[in-house]
Amino acid sequence: MNPRHRRLLIPGLLIALLVVVLVSSLARRADGAEAGPDIVSRMTDARITESSGLAISVKHDDLAYTINDSGNAPIVFAVKISTGAVVGTTTITENTPIDTEAIAIDGDGVLWVADTGDNQERRTDIALYALPEPGPGDHSVAATRYPLTYPDGPADVETLLINPRTGAKGVVTKGLFAGELLALPSKLVADRPNMAKDTGHEMPAVVTDGVMSANGRYALLRTYSNVHLYDARTWKSIRSAETPPQPQGESIAIEPSQKSFLIGSEGADSALIRIPLTLPKTPDDKPTTTPTPTKAATEKPADDAGNGFAGSVWLWAIGGVALLAAIASATTNRT
Repeated sequence: MNPRHRRLLIPGLLIALLVVVLVSSLARRADGAEAGPDIVSRMTDARITESSGLAISVKHDDLAYTINDSGNAPIVFAVKISTGAVVGTTTITENTPIDTEAIAIDGDGVLWVADTGDNQERRTDIALYALPEPGPGDHSVAATRYPLTYPDGPADVETLLINPRTGAKGVVTKGLFAGELLALPSKLVADRPNMAKDTGHEMPAVVTDGVMSANGRYALLRTYSNVHLYDARTWKSIRSAETPPQPQGESIAIEPSQKSFLIGSEGADSALIRIPLTLPKTPDDKPTTTPTPTKAATEKPADDAGNGFAGSVWLWAIGGVALLAAIASATTNRT
């Protein structure tokens, strides 16, 4: 090979590779793929200073609910996701919660508030509160209170998991070195403590919130710095990834599309951050119309790049670099 041509070979191939990566990235965006975490809005209402849970409405578009941590009024805030503006409040009257740490909505549209915070691990009055999903507007509700108790005594709990399909409920303890998954009785009663059952499944340390997918097959658990995807049938970890930095990340909710989730934080003017999500394909995911092939439906489980829950072209790029280098080396050796 002409020496001049040989010197130009590798740079030329690398330029071609960069063009391929750029075009692929643009194509992904054109197909609606998320490039990475995105700040959707900020909850600037002065009343929301310690957002400690997040649940997305099953009845209203672009609506989520949050509630403050301990030391605040027992108010559930209805928040417009796209703007962060408060569009409704629901005050829990009579048996009011003390240290609310999580909220979730079941498949029947019942909003559940977990009064389970217990940093000192000494409370004997923990409970779940249930009320119909309130929607926008201002309301006062005497929520039904379901007292809880744990098999090994008091524990700090900031995560309530509800299977939208079956209604099954569980909580995750916030252990310093590891957490535990506890199952709640299938039928809760209001007149006596409902004993949780130890499932034997160990969870990550310092779990601050969690949510289940719409089909009940998967669960996302978050800590202050990571998010973990679990198979809810076996409770085995599928993958984990870091979350964007937050002052005190204590909330997570999967969006209705099941292709992204929101995370939030305690603190004034806290941001709602959207992160792409690719759930493993399951046999029950049957389309109701003739499907158009999409990335989410065809790709393998994603790696941890791009916060671990969306695919990336960079693995292809790295492989391409290695391949081109090998080709160039072989060509040079032959000359």
